[in-house]
Amino acid sequence: MVQIKRKIVSKAVEKKVTYGGKNPVNYITVHQTGNTSRGANAEMHAKLQSNGNSRAASWHYSVDDTEAYQSFEDTAQCWHSSDGKGPGNTQSIAVEICINSDGNYRKAVENGAELVRHLLDKHGLSVDRVRQHHDWYPKNCPAQIRAGKDGITWSDFLNMVKGVKVSKPKETQTGSEQITKSSPSNGVSLDVDGKWGNSTTLALQKALGTPQDGFISKQPRNSVSQSLYGNTVQFGSGGSNVIVALQKKVGASADGKLGPGTAQALQKYLGTPQDGVLSRPSTAVEEMQRRLNSGRF
Repeated sequence: MVQIKRKIVSKAVEKKVTYGGKNPVNYITVHQTGNTSRGANAEMHAKLQSNGNSRAASWHYSVDDTEAYQSFEDTAQCWHSSDGKGPGNTQSIAVEICINSDGNYRKAVENGAELVRHLLDKHGLSVDRVRQHHDWYPKNCPAQIRAGKDGITWSDFLNMVKGVKVSKPKETQTGSEQITKSSPSNGVSLDVDGKWGNSTTLALQKALGTPQDGFISKQPRNSVSQSLYGNTVQFGSGGSNVIVALQKKVGASADGKLGPGTAQALQKYLGTPQDGVLSRPSTAVEEMQRRLNSGRF
């Protein structure tokens, strides 16, 4: 377990940057600092909070590749999730994972997962209570995990929290040229659970060569688009680039809108029953996840 050092802020600072109520701790919210500067480690971020912080923001824990610092008691209602007095701020513990350039990124993420697991155990919560900052507010955070930096996706991070070892990309030599290969071959490791959410969307975007943000934008509300999980679908008009690419791949009409026709074409492409319905969970999505993991989609 990563070492946790207590550097609890003064009452004056706490009064300045928290809501002042008691946090019931129903969730753990994961962030990444966004600060790649050398020395921007957990201790520096803890000192930033002890000194009052130049921003109207606060978080409970900072963690890097060697240690973690606790700045607020778990029961403090910190300002970290951009949702005002919503559950992100008032009902969750905030964990900031450092991304300083002089640190070991992968180790920092592993330590962050260990810390989250410790907090879940401490408060009697299950892994389904782990949230991204983005789950509370449309900010791209934790940005590096959401982008799959160094082959670590959000699904991988949750597996780390569960205690599952996530394999490190292996380096191999071909003549004088060095290449990096990931396992699985396309660098993703989705849970094959039939649930199409942000991680599956991110892997699909990667496989189809479209911008990777984990979201399907500008979608109509219908039985298929509303069957996806989490907040991966953003409703509106116009259509999505990744759905256009998917439709071209599976032989559907390429209008960028996810609906029964696209679902049926996807099912045909994957060799699963063709009814134009994506159940919750879906056998077609399970097969898509398997193929995305193996690089065969």
